[in-house]
Amino acid sequence: METYGSVGRDEASAALASVRDSRRRMAWRGYPGWYWPATGATLGALSYTTGVPGWAALAASVPVAAALVIITLAAGRARGVCEGWTGGAARQRERIVLYGPAALVILAGAAASKFASWPPIAAAVLLFVLFAGTGLALSARAARQ
Repeated sequence: METYGSVGRDEASAALASVRDSRRRMAWRGYPGWYWPATGATLGALSYTTGVPGWAALAASVPVAAALVIITLAAGRARGVCEGWTGGAARQRERIVLYGPAALVILAGAAASKFASWPPIAAAVLLFVLFAGTGLALSARAARQ
């Protein structure tokens, strides 16, 4: 786009803000529908395998973690976005809303499995529901904007 004449500071600032907001909305809207449940399920499975005692469960966490990486890479290809592992268009608040409850469930589930008769499967299911539900809600909200 070419401009004929000078561009004021306020006009340039408004244009940059519009581009940032558009990039953020597209980043959330671009996730395929299968991404959030698949990622939530692998995070839940990873939480379960690390919470169950024994070497077999710990060894099972390696392929589950590999599946999580494969799902993330496949979603990036499906979105057509190559932002890498360093970051994206999501705001800090959105990252906290998405990953904060999941991290708390992982930590609480690990602590509960060590000190109480808390079944690790309950934490895994709760983690799946929280992550998948929050991701789907954020994507739907971005699509409405």
